[in-house]
Amino acid sequence: MKNVIIGLLGLSIVAGLMSCRKEKFDPSEADEIIDLGGSTWAQGDIDKWIGDSLTAPYNISAKYKWDAFEDLNDITYNIVPPKEEYIVPILSAIRKTWILPYTTTASDEFFNKISPKIIYMIGSPAFEESGAIKLGVAEGGKKIILLAINYTKVKGMEGYNAADSFWIKQMFLTIHHEFGHILHSNILYPIDFKNLNPSLITSNWQDYTDEEALRDGFITAYSMNTIDDDFVEMICHLLVNGDAWFEQMLASIPEGVSDRGTTRDQAVTRLRTKRSLIINYYKQAWNIDFAELQTKVRAAVNTLLY
Repeated sequence: MKNVIIGLLGLSIVAGLMSCRKEKFDPSEADEIIDLGGSTWAQGDIDKWIGDSLTAPYNISAKYKWDAFEDLNDITYNIVPPKEEYIVPILSAIRKTWILPYTTTASDEFFNKISPKIIYMIGSPAFEESGAIKLGVAEGGKKIILLAINYTKVKGMEGYNAADSFWIKQMFLTIHHEFGHILHSNILYPIDFKNLNPSLITSNWQDYTDEEALRDGFITAYSMNTIDDDFVEMICHLLVNGDAWFEQMLASIPEGVSDRGTTRDQAVTRLRTKRSLIINYYKQAWNIDFAELQTKVRAAVNTLLY
């Protein structure tokens, strides 16, 4: 018995050493990965829904199975695929809160021309070394990668409760954030937006709370990352959370001066100016009534969550 145990331990050590060997991975030589989808599979109800609801009307495909050839941009973390029972409810929610508000406020032609053509779904979030959680990536206007699908539920899904609304709302914010990047990469926002508070932009945004960022005229701490992110964070929060929420945020800014020298009046003025510039940008750049778009997004969000 002793010799058998030693032999097995020796075998496991060899196997461990072999598994740690660094070799260049060639996807063309990879075998099909069982239970992660492989390269081919029998088309089922999920694929039919995607084809009928996304691909046919909007030329958008949704990928939810493992694909060794898929370029996941800078997603180099340990990630897992989404649960299949989550795919249609989540994509349907995205369609209602993102696609339909834009197509009915602007047009199918506008959306089909500018929208990304691939939605790639990943089950888990990506945790960065800084502690930040990556929930989405827009890749050159052609693809949106959505993470944390397995944490995301909408009303009507089995086991849904009010606490689940956090994750699905983050999903809505993420896709509107990423689409905002696509919009401004096609037509840049006004120079006036860049000039509002450029000296307060910082790559160390993780060191600040949302409350601290608000005192400096940023809608979230992540808005402080870049001016581009400041622009799209304003867009996504105004669309998903609405004007009443925005006014509550302004009212919550305390009197006095922030640690970085911003008075309450300055912070409120900056945020109101950003909102006005976004409304004008949507109208002048895209001929979209932002208030109408916002009303439709908010109505869809409320229906899906409450």
